[in-house]
Amino acid sequence: LDAHLRHASKLAAADVQATLCELTAVSIAQAARKAGHAARLIVCGGGTHNAHLIRRLGAHLPNLSIEPSSMHGIDPDFVEATGFAWLASRTLAGKAGNIPSVTGARHSVILGAVYAGPVVTRL
Repeated sequence: LDAHLRHASKLAAADVQATLCELTAVSIAQAARKAGHAARLIVCGGGTHNAHLIRRLGAHLPNLSIEPSSMHGIDPDFVEATGFAWLASRTLAGKAGNIPSVTGARHSVILGAVYAGPVVTRL
C-alpha cells in the first residue's frame, strides 16, 4: 500500500479511504461467494459501525441479508474477546481448541498452556 500511495500522492485522503473500503467490501464478497451458498452474512468488529462499508457489502452481495452479530447475541465489538475466552475455556477444560477440517491442522490439540504463578503469602 505504501508503495502505491507514494506514486499517488496527489490523491485526496477521502479517495484513498473510499478505495480501501471498496477493496474491503469486494474482498469480503468474493470470500463469501467462494464459501458457498448462504442466506446471510453476519458481520462483526469495527466494520459494523461503518455504514458505507455495510452498504457496499449489500451492493456486492444483493442476495444476502447483511446482519451485525448483535442480531445473534454477540456484541460486534466483543467477538474477538469472546473467541479467545472460548479458546481459554477449552484449554482449561483439557479439550482441543481447533477443528482440523476447519484449520487444516493434522489433528486436534489443546491450544496454549496454563502456568501457575508464584504463591504469595500475605502477613
